[in-house]
Amino acid sequence: MPREVNCPACGRPAVVPNCSSCGAELLTGENADDAQAGAEHDQTASDRDQTWSDRDQSSSDRDQRSADEDQLAADEDFADGGDAATHDRSSIARTRTTADRDAVSALRDEGATARLSTAAERDEAAARRDRIAERRDADARARDLVAGTGHADPEDALSRAEIDRARAATDRARAAEDRARAAADREAAARERAEALKSRDESADNLRLATTDELTGARTRKFGLEEMARELARAQRVNGAFVLAFVDVDGLKRVNDTHGHLAGDALLHVVGETVRAHVRPYDVVVRYGGDELICAMPGLNVAGAAARFLRIGTALRAVDAEYSVSVGLAEARPGDTLETLLARADADLLESRRRKTGAD
Repeated sequence: MPREVNCPACGRPAVVPNCSSCGAELLTGENADDAQAGAEHDQTASDRDQTWSDRDQSSSDRDQRSADEDQLAADEDFADGGDAATHDRSSIARTRTTADRDAVSALRDEGATARLSTAAERDEAAARRDRIAERRDADARARDLVAGTGHADPEDALSRAEIDRARAATDRARAAEDRARAAADREAAARERAEALKSRDESADNLRLATTDELTGARTRKFGLEEMARELARAQRVNGAFVLAFVDVDGLKRVNDTHGHLAGDALLHVVGETVRAHVRPYDVVVRYGGDELICAMPGLNVAGAAARFLRIGTALRAVDAEYSVSVGLAEARPGDTLETLLARADADLLESRRRKTGAD
């Protein structure tokens, strides 16, 4: 039932509501609003904590799967000594783990942002509880005054003042818990951001490993051809120039037969490094076969591409007088596909070899 007390400030009677079942004093006004907001915050934060726990487990599971697939791919590469089919399988595995790690990284970034948001909400909840505690302390002081005026039952007023102080202490304790949880949320967000960065770095490493030929430093065939097709389509959309170079390493079989495969690998490495050093950063160089490279050169005509490969030939001979390449060039025409362009460049390469043989 409502209880009537005299206001310690003006002495006039005022009604304080109580629960009809247990008689406990009910919160009103700002205290009621803050208490309701605090209860809703507690439920929301609890739900989010469970969601993050589930996401953390999911991310850990995906990390483990990625690590297992990475190890399997590395084991296959090692066991098969660079076998092409095995390298293709392991490249696909590494590409899949790259996509997996990218997804995990995005999930962790999202989780970190959400945790920071909830940390701010918990700080706000702590401030609300501090306000409730301050008002309860004020109520307790008011009841102390009422007890001293003789306008109400002093014992009842003092008892309720003690209850207010106890509730104020509880509110402050819960505010401290909110602040501690907010600090924990910020620490968890920092860890998730660090894990997300680690996942992105691992993803980038995996992508480089899966798309780069280890001997020449060029793109691997599958990924390189896809990139070349995109570059050709882009050039055709803007009616831009586009040249495809078909490059054959001269005498690789002879080097392998005479000096061994390590010497042949060294030759491939030098050719790959030299070609990549003398083309532009956005030109796409791909290891197409055992002794073949192809190079997509957007924005160049055949004359410009030929000039670059003359410089590449000079640079190779500076390393070893026996090192050389044969080159076939094809400039894109309207309606060309990558396949038709490759066929013309290959035909030009055969003609270039015939000219070399005739000159010899």
